[in-house]
Amino acid sequence: MDKFVEILKGHFQDRLVSVGLHNVGITSFLENNGIFIVLDRVEPDDLLDIKRVYVKYKKKYSTPMVVNRGFFKRASDVFCMEMLEFKENAKIVYGEDLFAGLKIKDDDLRRQIEYELRSKLLVLKGAFVDLPLDRKVVDNIAYRSMYNFLLILRNLLRLKGKLINDETLIEEFEKTFDVKLEAFKILRDTPKMGFDKLLNIFKQYLKEVEELVEISDTILS
Repeated sequence: MDKFVEILKGHFQDRLVSVGLHNVGITSFLENNGIFIVLDRVEPDDLLDIKRVYVKYKKKYSTPMVVNRGFFKRASDVFCMEMLEFKENAKIVYGEDLFAGLKIKDDDLRRQIEYELRSKLLVLKGAFVDLPLDRKVVDNIAYRSMYNFLLILRNLLRLKGKLINDETLIEEFEKTFDVKLEAFKILRDTPKMGFDKLLNIFKQYLKEVEELVEISDTILS
């Protein structure tokens, strides 16, 4: 990471505002390789320049989030969960901490949670109907979607005054809201499984997400 930052500093000089890592909180037990790069402004040529640097680090880090200085502040009423995750768990490796002064309103957070729950459930079911029914596809849908739902669980607990920042999140959610999320726990604890088992777990996972949507009206009221 140090070499990556040094190359960016050499290229952008004082235009480089901040560089950091994310996915370091609730998702640390899944993967910790997200990068954000903040420039004074972002031009198409800047993205090409970052692309040329990033290609050497592609196996180590996920696709960088490249934004301008004002992005995080302006997005704080729309991407509430993500901004809270950055504020509480991002690691600044160079430059300014642009998250320190961010303030998130509970009403904005509630609106985003409800939207994300319902829209992601529709996407999940649509993918299950549309995509080929084989192990690689189902595996990809299940594990990639789980991060989004874990983030939602974490912020539903936040609205109850509980901030859980480790892998006990699902158990704490079950206890707080009197719900069982067995498929969530199996996906969390079992990186790989046979297709027949995976398919059965995924069907249960869909049911549990449906239940989350149903109880969200009560939780968010």
